[in-house]
Amino acid sequence: MTTVETIIDPRLIDTLLELGIEADEITPDSELRADLDIDSAELVEIVSSILGDAPDGKALKEVRTVAQLSEFLCR
Repeated sequence: MTTVETIIDPRLIDTLLELGIEADEITPDSELRADLDIDSAELVEIVSSILGDAPDGKALKEVRTVAQLSEFLCR
């Protein structure tokens, strides 16, 4: 059985939990905007806090799900 942690970057899980998102809401297919209510400014803050640098906003426009964000963080 595959756990969420093996699919989603653990740093991302920790950050989302710190934002008050419930653990059961964090799935690879969760839509950042629709399901987790994360707007574009918050998305930039999340990525900046994890990577320690401001991300390319244009690249983030394609990120829609938790799995895509996790993949983005691992690039």
